[in-house]
Amino acid sequence: MKNQLSIQEKLWDLRRDQNYKLEYVASKIGISPATLSNYENNENKEFGISVLASLAKFYGVSLDWLVGLTEVKEPKQTEIADLKLDDETLDWLKSGHFNNRLLCEIVKHPDFIKLMADTEIYIDGIATMQIKNMNDWLDAIRLQIIQQNNPDANDLYLKVLESAHIQEEEYFFHTIHSDWDNIIRSIREKHQISKESAPIERSISNDKKVQRFLQTLKFKSNPVEEFWRFFCEEMQIKYDNLSVQEHETMKNIFKRSKLLKNIPSNKHKARK
Repeated sequence: MKNQLSIQEKLWDLRRDQNYKLEYVASKIGISPATLSNYENNENKEFGISVLASLAKFYGVSLDWLVGLTEVKEPKQTEIADLKLDDETLDWLKSGHFNNRLLCEIVKHPDFIKLMADTEIYIDGIATMQIKNMNDWLDAIRLQIIQQNNPDANDLYLKVLESAHIQEEEYFFHTIHSDWDNIIRSIREKHQISKESAPIERSISNDKKVQRFLQTLKFKSNPVEEFWRFFCEEMQIKYDNLSVQEHETMKNIFKRSKLLKNIPSNKHKARK
């Protein structure tokens, strides 16, 4: 999952969203178009705080948001009391124990209001009396049919009236679960099109590649040495830059591998 936009991406998005020309923004800030273009370039790593502050003020955004210190874009502070969150909840939000950005996506999802409404209806028992009244009405109709017609116990209409009863907990658990499914599924689909969230593609699975390489080691005079070279290559470690001690340490570790011990060495054969 992508954590946040870079400063460069934010600056480019702000200008694009307001359909401003590079020259226009640069003239308002008092810098050259080339300088502003450089600020929007992903390769740029140097920023002047005064220029960033001026750009934030011009676009009407928070400087802290622009430099990635907060997720609050607007340059205003919301009173904590207005959020109606208790101290324990605030501590949890600041704890870093979970992904706050994912929480923001969930809260902003169109179905989140429905999820909260359905949950509140169940927890507070808002619909309990209405459900009970409807079930009582169905029972009354069923009893009236039995008294007037004395039908068989397996009569179709009696079964329909019986099955029409609503089990409050079962109904709301299914509804709430469905709300969560819709929210999580759509967020997942959104993340799958993001290269930052998509799984790394490999031409061949690591397991298969290792297994194939292990098969070739039976023809090598020094399997441990060959596997160590293979390991460095796969982990993008520069083999030739390692010290003698580092080489010896890792080789001694690999010698403990049961996979490598089971590979017959051709070292003795080569001496014959």
